Amino acid sequence: MSGIGAAAPVAVDHGTYFFLSYAHSPPMLEDPRLDPDKWVKVFFDDLSAAIRGQIAAPDDRQVGFFDAQLSSGADWEETLTTALGNTQVFVPLYSPAYLSNSWPLGELEAFRRRLKASSISEKYRHIVPVLWIPLPSWDQTAETREALELAGDVTGYAENGLRALCMLASYRSAYREVLSRIATEVTQIAQRHPLPASVVPKVAEARPTSRADAQFVVVVAAPTRAEVPAERAPGVYAERSEQWRPFGQDQALPAAKYVASTAERLGLATHVTSFADAGDVMARCPSVLLVDPWIVSDSAGEHDLALVLKRLPRWVIPLVVLAKDDPLAAPAGNRFADRVARMLDRANRPPARRVTQLSEFVQIMPELVTEARRQFLKNAPVVPSDRPRVRRPQLGRPETSGGSNTFQVQKRTDD
Repeated sequence: MSGIGAAAPVAVDHGTYFFLSYAHSPPMLEDPRLDPDKWVKVFFDDLSAAIRGQIAAPDDRQVGFFDAQLSSGADWEETLTTALGNTQVFVPLYSPAYLSNSWPLGELEAFRRRLKASSISEKYRHIVPVLWIPLPSWDQTAETREALELAGDVTGYAENGLRALCMLASYRSAYREVLSRIATEVTQIAQRHPLPASVVPKVAEARPTSRADAQFVVVVAAPTRAEVPAERAPGVYAERSEQWRPFGQDQALPAAKYVASTAERLGLATHVTSFADAGDVMARCPSVLLVDPWIVSDSAGEHDLALVLKRLPRWVIPLVVLAKDDPLAAPAGNRFADRVARMLDRANRPPARRVTQLSEFVQIMPELVTEARRQFLKNAPVVPSDRPRVRRPQLGRPETSGGSNTFQVQKRTDD
């Protein structure tokens, strides 16, 4: 997901050759600015170029869809749904993370439903799976075996997956061979058995995640439309706090929805709530707390937020959002933001990050979600089991520890 918000807006071409589906990686803790899905982007660009070469298309022709192209203010889910309904071939990058992540599996299921409803021949050839990162030999699935059919005979592909072939200069020829086969398959299927555009279900069409089932929570501390001055920027506030749009008309979705989409793409079932209705949910789940400084513009809101901050667990990451283009941001909003900062200090919390631009808000979301999850795993109390502990037999001496395999990566170099 890294990179979303950094690119220019992209329109969905009615008839793109392929939709690239992959499991988003959490940001790297040592440097969140690095793109953890860099090699997915490299493969997307290489496959697009290979297909353009086979169909003699100009270099600027959009032949594939890749969600890192989406603009920061876009309705991600709506754009993905449109792309799934218009693309010719679905290209999933299978990996252990893909096969355990509800978001990419939801993309795959949505496309399968489109194929099931279609009357064309060879319909299931419109899914061209790729073995991106191999699974252990004892954990193979029908999907991974299918991904081996196209290039299982190419050196290194079955053992290491296409990601390794893409990364390592020593596998350059093998990578190009697999790339050519995928491009040929996609091109032939799209041209010989064209798939009519159709409506597909949304990836997250299932009912919203309940409080009880949540693995991640987005909590919004923002006023409603009735609780702020009438001169505040139009389109920012709504009837419910969860519908708050701090950047107004620049964003297609409420701020909480962007955070929830990020967490869901990282494989976490996510629940959205206002801080007034949160109850004890933040005590049980990693969370991001979105704070509109205008929540402390009246004494009641300030009192309620102070109570929340006083008992805020370490795994709840607060984020203060104040759009710099808001005409009232400078004289009043910044003053309220400083007041929130002092409240956090009195609650013995580290200073909260403050964002003022939509692109900045979107870009740091994977980092905040990952940090909240990390803090939860590190600090959440372990619920003791009622069952008696049974000492398991151990192989070998107690002091013996297993070794680890280290995978050394060569830098990819140009020819």
